[in-house]
Amino acid sequence: MHKEFLLLENKIKEISENQPVYYYANRGNLGDALIRYGTFKFFESTGIKYKELKTQNKREWFIPVIRGGTLIYGGGGAWCTLFNNGLRFINRVHKYFKKIIILPSTYEITSQFPNVTYFCRDKYESKINNPSAIFCHDMAFFIKRKSSDSGNGVGYLFRTDKESTGKIDIPLQNIDISKNGNHFSDINPFFNEIAKYSVIHTDRLHVAIIACLFEKEVHLYPSSYFKIKAIYLSSIKKNFENVYFHEL
Repeated sequence: MHKEFLLLENKIKEISENQPVYYYANRGNLGDALIRYGTFKFFESTGIKYKELKTQNKREWFIPVIRGGTLIYGGGGAWCTLFNNGLRFINRVHKYFKKIIILPSTYEITSQFPNVTYFCRDKYESKINNPSAIFCHDMAFFIKRKSSDSGNGVGYLFRTDKESTGKIDIPLQNIDISKNGNHFSDINPFFNEIAKYSVIHTDRLHVAIIACLFEKEVHLYPSSYFKIKAIYLSSIKKNFENVYFHEL
């Protein structure tokens, strides 16, 4: 995965040209917190200096807009018909910045502006829907692999929101942990919950990514659109062992 993250690093440095860099995380659940955490690790490792913008308060954005620079919008799944906050956000702010970079995202729907550079996190449908997008792995994959004991038993961590296929018989012991926080949440409880098990069954992408980082046995299932399978084929299949994708 080093090659793709190196490309992302070089592109950010090329576009920003040593001018101010502002980061605005995609709004969402604990999966988005993991993306945010991985992004900060990436910035730290690559020496990219940035200021995080945490709200949409006009006062917080006044200086960045006046001063200029590059806006980096956090990656994620906010470009689909169910959750389109990424699309709506860029449609609002693109006119205020000369340069905008969208970190690796899944594109079911998109917008095209000449001052926006798009990165996608799969080589399949997202590239078809947004041909100009450059492939890089989800930012959570930048987090280093973690050691843990083998854990015990089977963890069922399926989603229970509108992105579920509705085709999975969800066990009574299921925990939809991703809903237990937002993009600003501490991710340690997220890691700790997944570390408890030896086997994980999930249709949550970032549950699967953490399980991969722990080198767990993972059984991964699709959600309501192409995201899970496309990222499995693009990033997981060749890089992590003991991960099994199940068609429904």
